[in-house]
Amino acid sequence: PTRKVGHSKLCDSKLCRMLDQTPKLQSVVHQQHGQQAQQPAAGNLQFMDSSSYGNTAYGNSAGYGAPPVGGGASFYQQESYSGQIGGGGIDFDNEPPLLEELGIDFEKICKKTISVLNPAKKVTRDMMYSISIHTGQEEADSDMAGPLLVALALGAAMLLRGKVHFGYIYGMGLFGCGSLWLVMTLMSEKGVDIYQTSSILGYCLLPMVLLAFFSAFLATTGHVMFGLTVLAVAWCSWRSSEMMVLAMDVQHERALVAYPIGLFYACFALISVF
Repeated sequence: PTRKVGHSKLCDSKLCRMLDQTPKLQSVVHQQHGQQAQQPAAGNLQFMDSSSYGNTAYGNSAGYGAPPVGGGASFYQQESYSGQIGGGGIDFDNEPPLLEELGIDFEKICKKTISVLNPAKKVTRDMMYSISIHTGQEEADSDMAGPLLVALALGAAMLLRGKVHFGYIYGMGLFGCGSLWLVMTLMSEKGVDIYQTSSILGYCLLPMVLLAFFSAFLATTGHVMFGLTVLAVAWCSWRSSEMMVLAMDVQHERALVAYPIGLFYACFALISVF
């Protein structure tokens, strides 16, 4: 009986030891399994070592977002752009003015206006052609800012008599410019640009503005008004044909050029007076 009691006590002590070691073995097994599961996942990831972050200039404390050691200055250094974008693609310091890029030259507009209103002033080639800012070559001057201002001035002069004819002015102008461009292209070997044709016809409409202004103060059926109308049509046709001949390079066909242009300005004379 004594041996049985001693044997039972020995078994109980071994069982207690095994039970005490079981949680430790389970924790070790779980740790080993966790490390094996993390190794393949972390094998494809590149973590930055915490030693790559040095002391910042703010209190010598390694804070969040501190620049890497050895490359911090170049990492945060910004290039100083002197008005250039894309490594010198656009240089704003040498950019031409906006009006020049849009083709609006007030000096040339004034020069053309004076040449139309002053019969003694001769039309030169530099009035009809300009140097391109992109290619540097001579190209036809297709300024449309001046003709639009002239058309607005003609409509404003007609308003003095209570006539709102802006639709007639623009409609007749578009149809007439397109028709005359087709005729002038067929008459010359060199041809002429449709925008240049519209520019010439628009600038030479200035005498019609004066006619519409005088018609607000004079009788439309009198001899004075009739004489002014004939003078305005002849004035517009003569100056416009001179510019058109220079643009088309057909100096010996001025009479043929002036005839359809005279019909064009006669239509404007009718709506300006009546």
